[in-house]
Amino acid sequence: MNIDLINTRRRRDLRPTPCDTTPPATVAAAKVPRGRPRKDALGREADQQALVAVATDIMREAGALGLTARAVAARAGTAVGSVYASFPNLEALRLEVNTATMSLLRDTLAAALTQSAGQSLQDRLSGLADAYIGFADNNSTLWAALFEPRTVPAPPAMVEQTVALFALLEGVLSEAGCTAPDVPALGRALWAAVHGTVFLAVHGNLGPIGREEAAAVVHTLVTAIVGGIPQ
Repeated sequence: MNIDLINTRRRRDLRPTPCDTTPPATVAAAKVPRGRPRKDALGREADQQALVAVATDIMREAGALGLTARAVAARAGTAVGSVYASFPNLEALRLEVNTATMSLLRDTLAAALTQSAGQSLQDRLSGLADAYIGFADNNSTLWAALFEPRTVPAPPAMVEQTVALFALLEGVLSEAGCTAPDVPALGRALWAAVHGTVFLAVHGNLGPIGREEAAAVVHTLVTAIVGGIPQ
């Protein structure tokens, strides 16, 4: 067979047909992407907040030990993989719940301070202590979860809530004219004393002093501490 004739036929076969006028790039662009479209930042944040709300309900009912990826996914109506797509691990999710709990605690303490405005330092600190005890009673599992061990640093929002909580106590001391050389340290010492008493009483580690007597013990503690504060 003639070689020139063969080459001529091949060139003719490679020519685009009249109906094949769409450039390759246009064809590729017209293809419909497979799978679900990726969510934007607002969509991802909405998913995270929804999971935090679900995790909060679970921890309110069953404590930190009840928080599992399977439980969260089942209640949220999603897959376990979606939980880990929003949070690197369960601890990160728990810390988000803790952050929300701390915000609720701050609101509770701020309301107590509003009610005690104009009163003595001892009365204001006693009111804060009572509000703290009431919060621990009404949100026992969420409150206890605040003190679960951490293996990762606290998220920025949790650090901000911690600072805000201590700022409430430091503000009361400053408004009362406290002249202690280190008001922030005094505020933390006060919180540690009150919290330690409540925590130990709740767990039955104060001997004959149980949860019912915790408030009376805390008031005695506050009275003694205020008596030693230079004002």
